Amino acid sequence: MPLSNRPVAIDIGTHSVKVAQVQQGRGGVRAIRCAQQILPQDFRWDAPDGVSVLADAIRAAMAKAGIRSRVAIMSLPRRHVTARIASFPPADKAQLRRVVEYDLADHLPFPVEQVVMDLQSLGTSREEPGLVDVLVAAAQRDLIQRYLGVAKELGMRLEALTIDSLALHNLTVRLGEGPPGLTVAVAIGNRSATINISQAGRLWLTRSAPIGGQQLTAAIRDDLGLTAEEAEAKKISEGIPISTDGKPTPRVQTWLDNLCSELTRSALSFGQAAVSRILLFGTDAQTPGLAEAIGRQMAVEPHMPTLADLFPRARLLSDPQDAIPCLPVIGQALRAVGQSAWTISLLPPELMQARRARRLRMVGAAAGTAAAAALILCYLCSARAIAGLESRRAELRQLQQRADEQRAEAEEVINTRDRLREQAGVMIEALQQRHAVLEILRTLSEKASPKVRILSLNMGRGQPLVIRGTAPDPATVADFQVALASSPLVDEVKVENAARALDRPSRWARTRSGRRVQPTFAGYVSFVIKAKLAGGSKPRVGTATLAQAGGLR
Repeated sequence: MPLSNRPVAIDIGTHSVKVAQVQQGRGGVRAIRCAQQILPQDFRWDAPDGVSVLADAIRAAMAKAGIRSRVAIMSLPRRHVTARIASFPPADKAQLRRVVEYDLADHLPFPVEQVVMDLQSLGTSREEPGLVDVLVAAAQRDLIQRYLGVAKELGMRLEALTIDSLALHNLTVRLGEGPPGLTVAVAIGNRSATINISQAGRLWLTRSAPIGGQQLTAAIRDDLGLTAEEAEAKKISEGIPISTDGKPTPRVQTWLDNLCSELTRSALSFGQAAVSRILLFGTDAQTPGLAEAIGRQMAVEPHMPTLADLFPRARLLSDPQDAIPCLPVIGQALRAVGQSAWTISLLPPELMQARRARRLRMVGAAAGTAAAAALILCYLCSARAIAGLESRRAELRQLQQRADEQRAEAEEVINTRDRLREQAGVMIEALQQRHAVLEILRTLSEKASPKVRILSLNMGRGQPLVIRGTAPDPATVADFQVALASSPLVDEVKVENAARALDRPSRWARTRSGRRVQPTFAGYVSFVIKAKLAGGSKPRVGTATLAQAGGLR
């Protein structure tokens, strides 16, 4: 937690202000900062500049301790707070508050409407097992407004307004359990003493007695005939003055009697249990000879805890001379790090409600900001994803376009290949036909009669070979047909037409001298033969049939 957000404990006394801040570690409190600042001698809360003077003193103490914080926990003096432990039927806090408010009216010297109240359950009552003990605390609103005004002057947020007696109990708990019996913890202040009675770590009584260091100084002054300043200096340097008979001087002895009487009465109010431990806190508790004098009268030797007793592992980051006077405010600072079981706070309920409402608004605003940020982030991520998808889509579109182009090229290549294959087939077929015709002609030249005259030879694609010609007689035509059928390329030979033609002159002929010779006339047979070529890979010898189309004449 940043130093500016770590709460600082502030204790405002009549003589000085004290501040403390503790730092939590794995093994507990690991560092402590504390300091005190003496207030002006004529300081008064109700003075026109009282709040500003007090704020300046607090700032000086925080600067001296090296504390920077904007959050404070303050404590009210026990003498200004009505606090009592009473037994009530078990109930939740809301119901218990209504019962306590009704009961509290009988114990306040002013109307209930003028106070701020808080409570905390302490557990099962020892005297009445069916009930629970509840610590009830109340303070006047005017006093609380003073503390709120100081916090406002400091520019700090007051997180809690507790009681100094609860801080005193925090220190008692840290010391652990003492011998069997009651533990009396007393913090001697300038004007009053705060007294706690506890047993086995549980607080049973807290009260304030009008006995403090100021009255002890007045007793020394009266006994020794000194001025107030001289008496204060003598108290700090020499301690309790002793008369010739070895006892404290009369007025000092009266002060001691009153203090011990308050301690004894506080213990007796709890019952007949014996006091087994007395703990002294506060600056005036360090007065030389005071602990011994109290021990002689109470028959129990008091113990003045040190910082090392309470926080053996903590480092003090401030002036060691401020450690003992600041022990109570250090106990108050334990609340800021969760080392205190007390939850009582006397801040006005309307202030807490306003803070809760403001906190809810801040949480709502933070949630709205977080939601907006999440939406913006989601939008940015979505936009980025969409941009990526669009880019990928464009790439896929380009790939598809290239694929379409390649497919079109492939189709064109395939079409070209098919055309070329078809043309090649036609050419091959033509070559084959040409080869077949040439082969047939060769066969005819070898086997057919030279008297046969071939006028035309035609063969279309997929059509039989058609030979037109003339022969001198039908027998020669038949021989020609047989010769044609003998070719291995011919499957079938058929004479479509054979007829004797009329005598007609032959063509004109010329001699070498160029003179024309009168043609002669001769008869002949005109024929048409169709030959079906073999379709297999191994052509077979065909057969010839003579069909006399129209007969011979």
